[in-house]
Amino acid sequence: MRFPLRKLIFLIMLGFACLSMWLIFTTPGRKPVVISVYEPPIIKAEQRIEDVGQVETDSKVPAHFLLYNVGGKPLKIADVQTSCGCTVAKLSKTLVPPGDFTRIDVSLDTSIKLGKVRKQITVKSNDPKRQELALFLVGEVLPKKMASHAPVTVQATDRLVLFKGQCATCHVQAGKGKTGKALFVADCAMCHGINGQGHLSAGPSLLKGNYEDAAYQAQMRKIIAEGSAKSPQMPPFSRQHGGPLSDDEIDSLVAFLKVQNMKQRMGLLNQPAAEETEDQAAFEEALRQPH
Repeated sequence: MRFPLRKLIFLIMLGFACLSMWLIFTTPGRKPVVISVYEPPIIKAEQRIEDVGQVETDSKVPAHFLLYNVGGKPLKIADVQTSCGCTVAKLSKTLVPPGDFTRIDVSLDTSIKLGKVRKQITVKSNDPKRQELALFLVGEVLPKKMASHAPVTVQATDRLVLFKGQCATCHVQAGKGKTGKALFVADCAMCHGINGQGHLSAGPSLLKGNYEDAAYQAQMRKIIAEGSAKSPQMPPFSRQHGGPLSDDEIDSLVAFLKVQNMKQRMGLLNQPAAEETEDQAAFEEALRQPH
């Protein structure tokens, strides 16, 4: 029995129509956007949390975010900031007409990183109700895979990479001329938290030991100066080993940690620092309002 020619043509046309609709709804710029004509500019993210999945250490991981203007006036992007120098964000255009979109291309440098990571990208615009929009890049960094006959390694390709290029903006430039708490906040807090209690999965608490013991203080000083033999995420910060800090600056960090350790034992550090609380609150808000 021959298949009717008219039905064959209809099915082919239906297939083309379905394909066209799929392309329209998945291609930026062609996707229909409902705008509020009489409203001011309204920023709307296609997705506020981008999960890059499992990625290798010592690599550059690309990602992107799409931002739409669903208001009736032009949307102006004033600035795009990242929470760390290892994350670089580039905006395709700063002026977005009603119904149009802009793209943020992001590159995450996973050098000397292991475990789960979370980076925040803050977009500042002229949306009167949402002048700052927090976007998040999340993923899990795994050791670089070696040849099948060799063991997996967690050793960094370059232990001093944090003090070079874009990473130096966080781990060198921000701490210049500072000591004690100010130096810790500039150079160490992004991994170990503002108070040294640990920060997400980026770095462990530095307040668990006995800082009244001179031997323990010497051990902590050695780790800061020479890096950790157990964790490739902790590079040597001493100038003698290629880092940016002098002996006096390292001593000031140990002194700060001793004070924080005392505060923790007295029950004065039970609450996370305001900056970390705000970061977590922004992430939870992005989970509730993904657009």
